[in-house]
Amino acid sequence: MCWVDALRLARIDGTAPEDIKHSQDLELRYRTEWWALWSDDLLTTAIGLPEALRPDGLSVDAVSLIDDVWMGGDFTPQCGWALLARVDQILTCERVYFVEEREFVLCQENLTLRFIDNEVGRLFRCCARIESCYQCDLIAPAAD
Repeated sequence: MCWVDALRLARIDGTAPEDIKHSQDLELRYRTEWWALWSDDLLTTAIGLPEALRPDGLSVDAVSLIDDVWMGGDFTPQCGWALLARVDQILTCERVYFVEEREFVLCQENLTLRFIDNEVGRLFRCCARIESCYQCDLIAPAAD
């Protein structure tokens, strides 16, 4: 992507020119209609990126988990985007806590995941919705 395109995209999402990160080695790993994951494991808006830029590479479950957090706004999950990008499959999802009252929902789930290297791990998914505000975090358990 050239500098002129970077400036055009920065105007769309309100990024100041001095905050634009430029690297010859940076590559787009994956994108949806709304977000783009780069090789430096940063997530940005995909609005304005050329439609032709659509690399494959993330599992359906990885995209789903990233979407959960992305829908909550400008927020990086505690476990990091790089870990979510490594998810191959959600093996189990156990609801631990759930409360729903009028315009308020709070939910915690324990996820057992298989990663792309066949390692199995866990994450805790914590989501809250209050009226029209939504936030979701994915938390790696503390090391034993």
